[in-house]
Amino acid sequence: MKEKDKLRFVLVFTIGYLILFTVLAVLRGNYEFLYYTLVITQLMVLIAALHKRMHLTTHIIIGLSVLGFLHVAGGNVHIAGVRLYDMHLIGEFFKFDNLVHALGILIATFVGYNLLAPHLDRRIKYNRLLLGFILVSIAMGIGVFNELLEFGAVVFLNAAEAAGDYFNNALDLFFNLIGAIVAVFFIHTYHAKQLKRK
Repeated sequence: MKEKDKLRFVLVFTIGYLILFTVLAVLRGNYEFLYYTLVITQLMVLIAALHKRMHLTTHIIIGLSVLGFLHVAGGNVHIAGVRLYDMHLIGEFFKFDNLVHALGILIATFVGYNLLAPHLDRRIKYNRLLLGFILVSIAMGIGVFNELLEFGAVVFLNAAEAAGDYFNNALDLFFNLIGAIVAVFFIHTYHAKQLKRK
């Protein structure tokens, strides 16, 4: 499949699930996730307009679309009476919410790398530790921004029960860190290959 066809498919898939979950959120009075759907829609419009300037690959755009789907599904889909975000995947510690956070920041780290890569000077290009630290810091900053969006839902939409408490907030940041570190390992391998080609 050609790149344009892949991007077109991703666009249709993204618009489709955003419409579906917007309708579901309105019907159920789930204003917290209606708010999140609007945020995701704005981000997708921005990405569609700027993806070439942001040096985003088709794989990253697919990842962002899937992440958006997982997020809106997490708050709207219930299985056996349990909201998907609250479902435990491994024991009592690892929930669907934790998976989405780790994947989200993993993808955000790749976005950060793609934004930075064309502008790196030699001191950073050839210093794996420094590059990794910068990428993790950028990704964690994006994660904090996401937590602030959740805080907005708590303050303005009375979503404290769905968003979680301080422990949940800290756990989100912990899984964000894991996602960023995993991404950096993959990025280092890719980055080293790019340097060898030059």
